[in-house]
Amino acid sequence: MGFFLKKSMTYFEAAGMKSKDIVISVPPYATNSERQAYLDAAEIADIKCIRLVNESTATALTYGFFRKADLDEKITRKVVFIDFGHSKLTCTLAHFTKNKMKIVYTYSDRNLGARKLDYVLFDLIAAEFTKKYGCDPREGPRQRLRLLDSIEKLRKLLTSNKEADVTCEALMEDNDLRRHFTREEFEKLIEPFIVQFRECLGVFLTNAGLI
Repeated sequence: MGFFLKKSMTYFEAAGMKSKDIVISVPPYATNSERQAYLDAAEIADIKCIRLVNESTATALTYGFFRKADLDEKITRKVVFIDFGHSKLTCTLAHFTKNKMKIVYTYSDRNLGARKLDYVLFDLIAAEFTKKYGCDPREGPRQRLRLLDSIEKLRKLLTSNKEADVTCEALMEDNDLRRHFTREEFEKLIEPFIVQFRECLGVFLTNAGLI
């Protein structure tokens, strides 16, 4: 993380932002030792971290900042943020008025994210490729990364299209990969995670007092 922060700062400096004072956002479920690790990483990168803030709080602050003109001074607006990221799911309820923001409740599943959806496709496609060509792309780091990159693109395409293809030219031993998927087929494959997603939302909505 220290190397990552140090590299990230070069992009800020290239954009003309020379300050070494930064705020780092962390997952709301981060433990005290994990939060300390972020601070240690900033020190390694020669950066002054003036504050750690929960990602859910950062998201809500951004919303309030850009929507301030739409907010009322007395009437509270309730907003729910759903952050389904690469590795985790976070649900947050926040209350807004023109001059105030309050985080009411946050609930996370730190192991439910898009990577789980990708690995379902990864295992299926790799198994089919192995059966067809006799070589397994899961065994080579380069092949794994290429296939996972193509699968991520496929997943994004299926959010707005009913069907899409995953392709990798010369994936392994000069064998090309091409597999057609429909959104219906994809949703059937990830059904267990859809159920898990709904369960998380149910717990969040109940505990947040929205049901």
